[in-house]
Amino acid sequence: MAGMVKGRLALAVTLLAAAAATAAEPARELTHRVWLLSGVPDAGMLTALRAAGVDGLVVPVGRVEVGDGSSRFTLAPLPDLRALAGWPVTALVWVDGADKASGDPQAFAAQFAPAQRGLPGSPRLLFASRRFFPGLAGFATGVASRLKQTVELAAPVQELAAHLPPRGWTHIRPVAVALGNPSALGFPAATLQDDLAALDRLDATGTPYRVAVVVAPLADPAPGPAGASLALLASGETAVYAPGERGDTFRLRQPVDWGGVEVAAGRSITVEAVDTARYHRDLGLLLRPARPALEGWDTVGLPAPEPALGMSREAFLEYLQGGSPYPVPRVDVEWVGSATMRVALANPTAQASALSTTGNWVELRFAGTEVRDAQLGEFSGMEYGSIDAGGTWRRTAARGASALRFYLTFIPPQARVAGALVTFISRPRAVETRWGMRVGDGGAVTGSLEGVALRKR
Repeated sequence: MAGMVKGRLALAVTLLAAAAATAAEPARELTHRVWLLSGVPDAGMLTALRAAGVDGLVVPVGRVEVGDGSSRFTLAPLPDLRALAGWPVTALVWVDGADKASGDPQAFAAQFAPAQRGLPGSPRLLFASRRFFPGLAGFATGVASRLKQTVELAAPVQELAAHLPPRGWTHIRPVAVALGNPSALGFPAATLQDDLAALDRLDATGTPYRVAVVVAPLADPAPGPAGASLALLASGETAVYAPGERGDTFRLRQPVDWGGVEVAAGRSITVEAVDTARYHRDLGLLLRPARPALEGWDTVGLPAPEPALGMSREAFLEYLQGGSPYPVPRVDVEWVGSATMRVALANPTAQASALSTTGNWVELRFAGTEVRDAQLGEFSGMEYGSIDAGGTWRRTAARGASALRFYLTFIPPQARVAGALVTFISRPRAVETRWGMRVGDGGAVTGSLEGVALRKR
């Protein structure tokens, strides 16, 4: 369960492996940008991003409405950008348009000039459109000609793959919005398989491109400015959890403070979020195949600090600096009597598990005795079982059990789930523990068996 190799080294290893597999091109260094959709972070966070291998930042500056022969640019309120001095900065402009409207590139260039002068350095320009329309590429090409620079164009990967000409567009660098959680920003939702097939079609053109992975969460209702975490909803006393086709639904048993917004009992909260495990999976699918024209990837939306839905800012940095994309918990066992032990699960990492009714568990194996009594504490459920010769867990009656499993719906970051008490008829000859978790990429991870000392410390 080793984590990603730190910073640029991870990319170099990935690309070297791809190059060795194809023996076609030497390994290249990809670049990583972050879209600052929620403002400019403080100097400390900017330093941490640079240390984690982030190469550039994307700053939203406004929106342009493209009509038939007309362009109307609306400048967004810009934060203090002086902290971005020394960073490669790209100006993001959202594009609204339809059909064959290709706008007025000259008018846009004049309207955009003040925003361009207000950004540090020599910013590049990135257009982003949630839907591709026939006039979009013509508008972007015209602006590139007026500005005398290459302009980037972000759009859904499947639509880019369907419309990109064999040799690409003149002075336009495609940015394919793929994988991640695109619907959080209004891009069309897509299946993983469809996105990967579209990326393969982009690869086949040989046109240099980037990929933008949206990590912003989507919640209905949206939480307030104080932020919210799934840990708030994971308790069975608070809500009834139900997995959905996209995301998770929680029907509230009692009112909750949803990041500063009161949500009444009886209502439902739906959440679709990208955690670090899913982000790690998406980067693997993006970077592991040989993609000679891929120039890098964008993380769309700097994650919020804890409390956060999905990957937090702390988890993002921990991962980029070489940490595991999964929680790495430990089972803590303490003898509190001659034949009674207290069981806890501690997660010291910034990563969280996925939600699951039985996929997150702590297992207690014992020999030479039976369980007299077991209390859940903060765990959500428990089963008696045994382990067969192949190592498979099987449910049993209490009398025939040689193992217990304690379940929990969610393993939060930097958390400790405690309070389970197990009393045996007599002190066991041996006790071992292990843990298992569902993670956000759809898989599961399991810890190794650990022996427990049979004497009090």
